[in-house]
Amino acid sequence: MDLSLTQLTALEQQVKELKEKCAFLERVIHEVPANIYVSDLQKGVVWCNKTNEETLGYTLEEIKNMGALEYMQQIVHPEDMNIPEDSIGHYQEFSGAEFGGVFRAKHKEQKEYKWFIGWAKAFKKNQEGQVKEILCVDVDMSPRMNTEKQLITALQENLKHKNKLLFKTLSNREIEILDLVCHGLSSKVIADKLFLSVHTVNTHRRNIQARLGTTNVADLVALAKEAGLG
Repeated sequence: MDLSLTQLTALEQQVKELKEKCAFLERVIHEVPANIYVSDLQKGVVWCNKTNEETLGYTLEEIKNMGALEYMQQIVHPEDMNIPEDSIGHYQEFSGAEFGGVFRAKHKEQKEYKWFIGWAKAFKKNQEGQVKEILCVDVDMSPRMNTEKQLITALQENLKHKNKLLFKTLSNREIEILDLVCHGLSSKVIADKLFLSVHTVNTHRRNIQARLGTTNVADLVALAKEAGLG
């Protein structure tokens, strides 16, 4: 059926409005002050906005050619590589929760790393219902902070939250012993107080330190106090 002139005009107007809307949304995505990208859990980044390219110095084509591992090694601080790795692991065992973290990354032509805070959520799933792609948003915190004190506070809060999650891996007995260690009690006093052998208490203390990654009592106590114990 042929369209009338009125119908054709209305259709052309709708197409025009749709193009304008798409152009507006595209501009927003590419100019928003945050790195936005879609990452395939197997292949790595498959799409990113212009802010991501400008912030890190790699075009989308370069990122794809490099591959996920090489790209991450080039931009992410070696000590923070666990953040993207934990993100991938999280979504391979998807529980429905979003994933976030604080990490350092740098532009390919710069040596100095900047602090970013990032979030990710499931974006695409395969036929089996497993997460295939994740949508990520990373924000460079440095220019968003009015003072250095704000940045330090934000990092300390993030570390405190991370430590609290780490302490959830301890058993109730381990938490109980750790709390007494933080109060300065010796293994013998703790053993008498909890009706345990000194050997058992020392075994728990070694297990606690191994799980929390500390090598001495001072670091162990400091970590525990950051998490709210003691």
